[in-house]
Amino acid sequence: MSSMTDVVMQMMMGASPQAGMGAANLPDLLATLAQRDPRMAPLVQQMQARLAARNNEAEAAAEEETIPEPEILQPAKPPEQGRKLKKLAKTMFTELQALRKRNDTLADALGACHLCWGEDRACVYCAGEGQVGAFLIDVKTFEDVIGPAVQQVTQRPPLAKPQITNKGEANHAGLRVG
Repeated sequence: MSSMTDVVMQMMMGASPQAGMGAANLPDLLATLAQRDPRMAPLVQQMQARLAARNNEAEAAAEEETIPEPEILQPAKPPEQGRKLKKLAKTMFTELQALRKRNDTLADALGACHLCWGEDRACVYCAGEGQVGAFLIDVKTFEDVIGPAVQQVTQRPPLAKPQITNKGEANHAGLRVG
């Protein structure tokens, strides 16, 4: 392997060149090869272009690595605020669960849809047909929930009939509006 082509091939494959050639670098060897053997000039030009492109990519990657990314600072939140928000969310969820249970109980007592009360035609449970009395009423729940209200209404003295005032307004307490 004494020819210049052999030396270049050794360097390209990662082997060390023969003694005395260590100081030369690959681009210089390629230029010398192209001068000595004009038939190799097109191949050498292609190899030099690839080496230049590889060096440019390596330099660009090195620049990207050395440029530190800007630090994104988050606004400081006092830890107390986070705890308050978590507590509020937990309280609201607990309240929502209680209200849903109350809604379901009342819907059972009145025989209504527990999701929309018959007000949503897209309801997956009743398709908008679940108004009060649409479903079988749970008698026990009705007596527990609605019974006390019915008892109060039946024991109350009759309300005075509304009177029409001289202005044409009705007074539901039975008194004349002056």
